[in-house]
Amino acid sequence: MTTRPSCAVPEGKSPRIPKRSCPTIEIRPRRNSGEGAIGYLMRLAHAHGIPELSEMLLQFGIPWFKLAQGKQVDVVAHAANVDFAALSFDTGTVIDSGVLLRGERLFRGQWSVHAGRRACFECLAEAPMKESLPRRWHRAWWDVLPLTVCAVHRSPLLGSCPRCGERLDYGSTSIDCCPNGHALVQARGYAHRITDCSGDAYLSGRLGAVPRVTCEVLDEGTLGEVIQALDLVGAVSLKGHALREARDLHRHLVLDAGYRVFAAWPLALDSILDGLLARSGIGPGKWGAAVAYGAFHTGLNELRNGPIAAALKERTRRHAIANGVAISRTVFGVAQTAKDLCSIKDAASRLGLGFDRARRELAHRGLVPARTRRGTPVVIPRTAVDNLISERLGTVKIKRAAQDLRIGRTQARRLVAAGIIERRGALRRSDIDGLLQKLSSRAPTHMGRGGVPLPRACRSARLPIEAAVAAILQGRASLAGYRSGRGLEGIYARISDLRALGKDHRDAMTIEDAARTLKLKWETVKKLTQLRLIRAGNAGIPRAAIEAFQADFVAGAHLAQAAGLRPRTLMKVMSKAGICPVVAPPRCRQVFYRREEILNASQFRSKHPLVHSAALRNRAG
Repeated sequence: MTTRPSCAVPEGKSPRIPKRSCPTIEIRPRRNSGEGAIGYLMRLAHAHGIPELSEMLLQFGIPWFKLAQGKQVDVVAHAANVDFAALSFDTGTVIDSGVLLRGERLFRGQWSVHAGRRACFECLAEAPMKESLPRRWHRAWWDVLPLTVCAVHRSPLLGSCPRCGERLDYGSTSIDCCPNGHALVQARGYAHRITDCSGDAYLSGRLGAVPRVTCEVLDEGTLGEVIQALDLVGAVSLKGHALREARDLHRHLVLDAGYRVFAAWPLALDSILDGLLARSGIGPGKWGAAVAYGAFHTGLNELRNGPIAAALKERTRRHAIANGVAISRTVFGVAQTAKDLCSIKDAASRLGLGFDRARRELAHRGLVPARTRRGTPVVIPRTAVDNLISERLGTVKIKRAAQDLRIGRTQARRLVAAGIIERRGALRRSDIDGLLQKLSSRAPTHMGRGGVPLPRACRSARLPIEAAVAAILQGRASLAGYRSGRGLEGIYARISDLRALGKDHRDAMTIEDAARTLKLKWETVKKLTQLRLIRAGNAGIPRAAIEAFQADFVAGAHLAQAAGLRPRTLMKVMSKAGICPVVAPPRCRQVFYRREEILNASQFRSKHPLVHSAALRNRAG
């Protein structure tokens, strides 16, 4: 384990942040839930006095376009010692089919950090700068372009400075200031309260900004599909056939109108369709859906295939049939599926999987044609789905695997991630049984003394269960006994054996262990740690700190013993040579010298060769 580098900045020099090879940095503001990698890196740079984000990225070795796509987030998480999964969850990640943000899927044009930065001045004002670390932080959902209103305070999201008009960007690390240094929290006089923003509130609830509001139709689709549907229905609700005029409206008004239609589903949509049909001006012999519903019909055809689009098309189809309007099957899709075939959605329902995972499983078996877009209708033979169901009977999810092993789900995931449970594709019961069989084969026939169930022994020894299992399989730890039918609770180990492994795994020594290694008194080592001559961490004293101390310092008693002198005589010799102890009583119980001063002292080697050779010979302790 390497020591944490100091972030102290010499006068006149720019601050340096450790590169990717360094594990952690010293100043780490606490990350907030909903704070992505870019926003947190801005706060991190501001805490170190770095004014430009580009300089922070350069010192981390991360290209801007990589971080803007949600890549190399692990570098930031590792350096700041934050949870990588949580940071990745709050960071917009560009994938082939769009963007993932806080568990929601968006389309490419609905999220961007290249379009500039936005902020809510009231959110920033809620976190005053009372302490040395920056407390104001950038919310990840502010980068969702259709959102123009903060659902928490119902105030507009600022994209530029109200005082100077400068556009906000990610160049500066001051989250609460514009590029010209004007404070955004002073923008109260430039903003107004917005009441018609139910669409923004629903989208923000899906992203976790505010409590989520349920809507039966919208909850079925992805967030990208919801935004498309709200834009289309809201524009039609406000402008009817003249959809182009809706572009001049504020975005939050369009989303609000669209959400109100879905909230009053399906009567509100039927009322809109009645109005479109009445204003279309078509007469007998000219009845057609494209003319009757105008731009709304075109918008339906352009919607991505999904449950929301299917619900809109089905309701429009029923309205058209009830009013004698000719419909297009390519748009409304009324063809019936054969009984021996099923859709991917039906197959996913039978398999108990989500749509995307079921599609990947079927494509892996060649049941989905190559280069088929996600919205393309695909029929699957029911016999193939039946075969897949029978194959999945022998597989288990991580929750069931944890129950069989009698451990927590997080511990089960660690066993899988460490490769201890042999996983070939899906997690199978045979893989779990194979692990228990390997462990039981290494247990003695009769139960030994001091045996404790393995999960409990790992907690007492502060050793991760995957490290304990790996040590048992590699023969570095012995078992005390085994009882069948209890998972890992039936594997018995001794806490004393695992405690020694835990110290090696954590790379941390207690003061007693360090005293034995250095051949010093316990009180002496404790005082050396207090004087920071031995660098101790939160978990203990790293071995690297012990090695660094042995390389830099030597005890006077050890030198006197090696040179055959009395301690007082050694102190007189050192004093005459101009070598002063680094620490001595009463600050410390023993006298310590710096090896470099002894080895570099002029004429000391010729006058006192035994002491010189002892300092050199004693370098390893």
